[in-house]
Amino acid sequence: MRRRPLWNWALPLLVVAAPAEAQRFGSGGGTVGAEALTYRFGPNFGVRSLSQWALPVAIVVSRGRTMVDVGTYLASTSLERRDGTSLRVTGFTDTQVRGAYVVGQDAVVLTAVVNLPTGASELTLAEYAVLASASSSFLAFPVNAYGSGASLTAGAAAALPAGAWNLGLAGSIRLSDDFTPFRDADGGFTYRAGLETRLRAGADRLVGPARLSLGLTFSTFSNDEFANGSGVTGVYRPGTRFIVEASYATAVGATSVIAYAWDFLRLAGDSAGTDTKNRENVLAGGARLIVPLGRRVFFEPGLEGRATWPEEGQGALLQFTSALRLRLTRRLTILPALRLNLGRLEEPPPGIGHQIWAYGLSVFIRESF
Repeated sequence: MRRRPLWNWALPLLVVAAPAEAQRFGSGGGTVGAEALTYRFGPNFGVRSLSQWALPVAIVVSRGRTMVDVGTYLASTSLERRDGTSLRVTGFTDTQVRGAYVVGQDAVVLTAVVNLPTGASELTLAEYAVLASASSSFLAFPVNAYGSGASLTAGAAAALPAGAWNLGLAGSIRLSDDFTPFRDADGGFTYRAGLETRLRAGADRLVGPARLSLGLTFSTFSNDEFANGSGVTGVYRPGTRFIVEASYATAVGATSVIAYAWDFLRLAGDSAGTDTKNRENVLAGGARLIVPLGRRVFFEPGLEGRATWPEEGQGALLQFTSALRLRLTRRLTILPALRLNLGRLEEPPPGIGHQIWAYGLSVFIRESF
């Protein structure tokens, strides 16, 4: 018997997870915007440029103890090679619908997330290669995945005080449906991600006039299953993932200062007992300022350093950002920003290094209601 598509259960799950009779969340709002980012590479690199623009749309509705938000992107990614050939892929991403419900005295929050498969699927191999190029955690494009198929995620988070500290613990489980990311000469490549379990612990406290926040996220996966056409089938076990985060926020006069660091570590996966050599470590640290220029205008410069150590080779980036926050009314805010990246990619020995540089801009409009 054919299984009912997983995403058909989305609305009933949200209705069950998000009753709306109590009083906890504040008002909702909406966000629209535009982001564009272009990377260019040195003359010895096979790719001349990799670019993306994205138009995000998100809305948040809250009532009492319940909050529901919906978000998606319209995105376009293009890759230009040294030989002058290029390819662009344009389309919507998957749509995420998230519900949250506060239990008791704000100590526990239940969540449900439905990923609706409105994004790219059944691409050609060439189109899939373009989107795969933009999926890097190191390059940090606005959209790193157009589609991943239908999935349901259920989670819970709890918080409690412990002396001077506030402690939090959250856990979630994600169940995914079949997904066909691309088709080749042998037919469709069908993929079903394994069950993902994620745990997150966090802590924060005041340190004089400043606030220190710490976080640790751990993700583990059961076996993924794949099939290529009517022939090859197999399993893949993704590597365990860890994210460590820290931030420190304080004030110097009227200026707010936020310093942060995070490290993303993905262990190598394996296919049929064979190491896939896709271990990755990305480390970043930076700081940004919030400088008031008036009652409704704030200047927000930032600086971030980022480094990556994949299974082979390495890379480094230095990112400069310059943003304004314009509070036009009590409810309406506009945030324009510019971004410049400079860095280098190193091939494994005896390979060579490649310069990389990037420029981008964005503008977001946020309205609360």
